Amino acid sequence: MDSRILKRAGKAVMRSYKLRMPAQMDLPMRVRPWFVGFTFALMLLLSLLGFTELAHDIMNDKLEHFLGIGTATALFYLIFDVEEDARRIWIWRHSAMIATFIMCFLLGGIVSEIVQSFFPNKTFQVGDILANLLGSTVGLYAAYMIERHHRHRREIARLYQPLGQGEPSPTSSEENLPLHAQPSKFNTKPGGSTRVGNVWDSRSREELFGIGDEDASDDEDRNRAS
Repeated sequence: MDSRILKRAGKAVMRSYKLRMPAQMDLPMRVRPWFVGFTFALMLLLSLLGFTELAHDIMNDKLEHFLGIGTATALFYLIFDVEEDARRIWIWRHSAMIATFIMCFLLGGIVSEIVQSFFPNKTFQVGDILANLLGSTVGLYAAYMIERHHRHRREIARLYQPLGQGEPSPTSSEENLPLHAQPSKFNTKPGGSTRVGNVWDSRSREELFGIGDEDASDDEDRNRAS
């Protein structure tokens, strides 16, 4: 029971939504709102701890930089979810990593330490930059593996959909093949195409394969496109 609750909670946290742009300039980029909130809360906490001595009394200064920037990098990377069709293009496939490198490695890991050196009671230390870069590297790798595992499970969920799950089109021009023998009256069934039901419901797929349905927003986008 607890594992099922954890799976549903993880699925809700990893759910992404279409990024809408004005003037019908939609980008092939999706956003995970939960990680936006997590990143904002963590950055606010780190900014407050940076101007107080509370964190220095609890742990080592370099360990604080390593854990803080590493966690922020992982959360920031998981904000973005590129659509599968756009992953064929190099710039979109690596867009989340490029944005993370600019925001976390350059601005958060290097520029922030240089700016803090101009504040009173703050000194510039190369060790802080090294701890930031090392933490960002570990956090980026961990987030990349988590996002890769999530995309793998999502692809499996798409593959385990029956081919004939959709309703047959009433305007379809496909003709039925002729039969070699006339069916008996006992085996005669109402006309129409045979449709395979969805034998993999959400509960059975989640229990047997550890996967769930696709994001609800994906279905809405497909309905709008059709």
